[in-house]
Amino acid sequence: MEEKKTLLSYKPGVVLQGVYKSYGRFGFLLTDEDHEDVYIADADHLNAVNNDTVEVKTKKSESGRHNTEGRITKVLERANDTFVCTYEMVEDGGEAVPIDEKVDMVIFIPEGADMQATTGARVMVEVTKWPGEWTDAEGKVTEVIGYKGDKGLDIDIIVAQHRLPHEFSEKLLDEAENLPRDIQPGKGVKDFRDLPIVTIDGPDSKDLDDAVYCVKKDNGHFQLGVHIADVSRYVTKGSLLDEEAYHRGTSVYLADRVIPMLPFLLSNDLCSLNHDEDRYAMSCVMDVAPDGTVKTEVISPSVVRVARRCNYPEINKAFQEGLAPADLKPFLPMLEDLKECADCLRNNRTQRGALDFDFPEYKVVLDEDGVPLRIEKRIRGDAEKMIEDAMIAANEAVARFLEKTGHTSIYRVHDHPDAEKLNSLRRLIEIMGVNIQIPKDPEPKDIQKLLATVKGEDIEAVVQVMTLRSLPQACYSTENSGHFGIASECYTHFTSPIRRYPDLMVHRLIRQALSDELNKAQLKRQTEFLLRAADHCSETEQNATDTERDVDDLKMTEYMVPFVGEPFDAHITGITRFGIFVGLDNGVEGLIHIDSMDDDEYMYQEDTMTMKGRFSGTTYAMGMPVRVTLVKADKERREVDFIMGEIHSPLNLEKKTRSSSKSHSHSKKSQKKNKKGRK
Repeated sequence: MEEKKTLLSYKPGVVLQGVYKSYGRFGFLLTDEDHEDVYIADADHLNAVNNDTVEVKTKKSESGRHNTEGRITKVLERANDTFVCTYEMVEDGGEAVPIDEKVDMVIFIPEGADMQATTGARVMVEVTKWPGEWTDAEGKVTEVIGYKGDKGLDIDIIVAQHRLPHEFSEKLLDEAENLPRDIQPGKGVKDFRDLPIVTIDGPDSKDLDDAVYCVKKDNGHFQLGVHIADVSRYVTKGSLLDEEAYHRGTSVYLADRVIPMLPFLLSNDLCSLNHDEDRYAMSCVMDVAPDGTVKTEVISPSVVRVARRCNYPEINKAFQEGLAPADLKPFLPMLEDLKECADCLRNNRTQRGALDFDFPEYKVVLDEDGVPLRIEKRIRGDAEKMIEDAMIAANEAVARFLEKTGHTSIYRVHDHPDAEKLNSLRRLIEIMGVNIQIPKDPEPKDIQKLLATVKGEDIEAVVQVMTLRSLPQACYSTENSGHFGIASECYTHFTSPIRRYPDLMVHRLIRQALSDELNKAQLKRQTEFLLRAADHCSETEQNATDTERDVDDLKMTEYMVPFVGEPFDAHITGITRFGIFVGLDNGVEGLIHIDSMDDDEYMYQEDTMTMKGRFSGTTYAMGMPVRVTLVKADKERREVDFIMGEIHSPLNLEKKTRSSSKSHSHSKKSQKKNKKGRK
């Protein structure tokens, strides 16, 4: 078994710089991957708040519980100067208390700087003066988010916490209104309006980026056309639309709303490939051989007219049961060709080592007032898979096309697994008895083999999660370093320009490669922009993902509130020193705190990644099925707590609930992100 990496400790008296991570009354300084985090006591945090970049002087541990302690001597850079707060009116103004427990301060709001907020309002506050040793911070209200009882306030607060822009200016909307609506094929624009092109999306989708057409040729090959909304024709560089789209970076899809990258006039209408409407597109037509190899035939601006809007459920039903609406039946032969073509593409990716994480996805269905009604498991059927296969093929074809230009482009890259996390994965599979060796520098096929080995086993979900955690986040880059997860040597994002800014940049690069000639100075400026844009878009994508996750956690927790006291079947998804994480079949995850496991004295066994009772020998291991009882669903904190076993006595349930409320369940957030990678 490989040894766990030993972290170094700083000696007292060393001056360091790093990021301060607050946990309310205390925090840690994060410096690098080789050293332990430096403990910062409440009295030593100066006026730093979570994520600030600070200077710290280390000192001898006063408590003996931490190898390295420190005192913040200077705040070098503020991570944020705006905070979502609860407002309270006081005699000479107001006080705003950040709702994030990691931000431990009170912000005084002078008279006239409150935007007429009243007690109880949730507000966005900008700090104008940071707290001193004996004085509170000062600030001004920049937005009144809402009041208790307002529809959607809970999600409004999360949107504000993540600082997502969610309103368009009147000038920008006027610019969108004045865009030309007439569509005429011109020079260099292919006309595909005579083809029976279809869109296939979710039944509720409104921003339709992509359309497809496929036909099997006499030689057994397929002609696959992927036609993508040509947003670049309308959103031009330097326009207000472009500046705002760049700023947002991506659309954000939440349980009760969409925060679009572009105004609905474009995203749902002018750019959307709506049924029976002429639309500008960027088309990629490919020849797909029976072995799944792809040869690009055409990449060109085009005009298309969608012959039918299809949805995933009806296509899956047609494939599985042979049942289809009358107006869909004429398209079924083409869709069968597309399905066969997609199978060839998928088999080819599998042969080269592409990873298929078959994680179940869940959607919280809300009523008109935003209250959760049920949690639905998303189905990934043949229709979803074949569209995914077609989009991947087009993304690769366009990436190869752009790479051949020799100019700087935007790529979607995914690096090899992290060495330390890979060691944890090796430990896990060894403990679980999986007879497979992962090389020091694995290729996609090595990880693919591991996933195939555990498929269908009780430990499959745990191994998949640990494997995913060993992989870095995919991101955007101007350097083509390949995509590990898809086992692709050259990949980009081309197929969703309505909702992703990188795709819009890729469309512009295609148009430029086909027609424009830039001089060296222009190419240099463009390269500098693309470098900045790749980083920016990676950051906005991560922020959107975090927001979506927070909203899902919120609504899943709210859904569980009526079920407190009820038992559930679960599986163990994680084990730490402070407790056991479990997951339910509906996608809800929660913590069994070690303090609630009072039938024995349980200890975390790091060498076997298990929790073992000192006296009984009862052992809990990863992937193990367990029976649990829900004792807490705290919507405000987005935390769900369970206890082992079933509780039939209301008195015992009340005791367990009180015990759970006292436990440090905030620590479960760390289960979802690696400590070094959190923001």
